[in-house]
Amino acid sequence: MSACTLFPIRRGPVRFAVGSPTGLTSNAWRVWTGRHGDVYISCRDNFKEAKVSLHTSGRWRMGFTTAAIAKNSRLLAGEQNRAWEVWDKPPASLPGVITAFHLVFPTSELAVRPEQRPPETWSNMVFIEPAPRGQMVLVTLFVTAGDPALEPKPGPSLRLASLAINDGRCAQLVACGAPEANMPDVIKHCVFAARAKAQFDGVVLPPEAYGYFFGRNDDGARYLVGARV
Repeated sequence: MSACTLFPIRRGPVRFAVGSPTGLTSNAWRVWTGRHGDVYISCRDNFKEAKVSLHTSGRWRMGFTTAAIAKNSRLLAGEQNRAWEVWDKPPASLPGVITAFHLVFPTSELAVRPEQRPPETWSNMVFIEPAPRGQMVLVTLFVTAGDPALEPKPGPSLRLASLAINDGRCAQLVACGAPEANMPDVIKHCVFAARAKAQFDGVVLPPEAYGYFFGRNDDGARYLVGARV
């Protein structure tokens, strides 16, 4: 991952995927800002029913969209809240820097083939180079006071975007290579649970089934990781 004169992107929405445009990639992702300084993250193709909403109020959430519920009420059981989780904005990890959210892309879980990427969904896409096998790309959303040039880890990184929000703050996206650490174990546990639930519900998973799993780091930052199910 190397920076060029196009980066960081200053005006959203920001559209990106991890992988090669001629090979396997992640799903397509979109990050954008609202008029009042809210920041949103959503998948643009396979996982459009949910989004991450980081509100200026400091109450952040991950859950199904109202449009998805209107289209498919079976996404919720009874009076279940459409939010998977609501949490408070975490404290700054560095002066003026809040680590807000992670999208995790293990190279072993890149699964979208070129023929599955229609031009109408994949236009204006930034393709981020995947990590070597056994590693992963971590795309982190930071909320910063001002516009500092973030380099959160040594090694290859890309300051993908820095979008002005309000009160002199910016929403910054930084992609970097990272060791997988315990992520394979997390994925294994989540996939086992997803398969067990599908079996209990009488759902037959297709061979190419793919799921997203929501988690929390020790520092309070939440993350999403996708994996073959």
